[in-house]
Amino acid sequence: MTRPKLAPLVACAIVACGGAPTTGASPGAPSSGDTVEERVIVERQADGTVKKTTIRTTRRTVPASPPPARPADPFPSDPLVKYNVERVNAYRAKKGLPALLYDAKISAFARRGSEQLSRDHTPHAHFAANAQGAPGFGSRAAENQGDPSGVPALDADARRSGQKQIDIMLKLMMDEGPGGGHYDNMMNAHFRRIGIGLFYASGKLYMTNDFSD
Repeated sequence: MTRPKLAPLVACAIVACGGAPTTGASPGAPSSGDTVEERVIVERQADGTVKKTTIRTTRRTVPASPPPARPADPFPSDPLVKYNVERVNAYRAKKGLPALLYDAKISAFARRGSEQLSRDHTPHAHFAANAQGAPGFGSRAAENQGDPSGVPALDADARRSGQKQIDIMLKLMMDEGPGGGHYDNMMNAHFRRIGIGLFYASGKLYMTNDFSD
């Protein structure tokens, strides 16, 4: 069967707090996670001269601590959700990375993202508007979504079709390689949990994978 033509993919990520100080910086230089504020105090002296004093304040932003580790949630009845998680973890295992744990709260969020994608076909619109502080997410989060137009059926058997649809999307993401947003999200060593949102509309599969620490 001929593979469907799929639209370009775009990945999305957010971090709750700024990055750590940059290594190799010169002493006293602000790091990439620092914000420097300056204010000048002007004082007129008794002899008529003006004294200017510059006060510099450096505010350092540090990465937020990840949430405490907890067990994986039970998989739902849809076998394709488990299949999606296992395929992502198989890719991670090839790179020596630990398996991601299934998260029911993040999955509920991811499914809403897929439902919205099926309506507006705008990648990551739901994530961008709602991920910050959403249930299940920790100090950092990222999202991979499949074709915004949906992936059509690839087999007469619904389960085999779903597996093929998921396989195609994950392979495209991995084929980006390092520096590609989807690849980097899947291979991020900081992430420990994954949520899966699979939604069918007009016979097409809309897929969302959300990640968090």
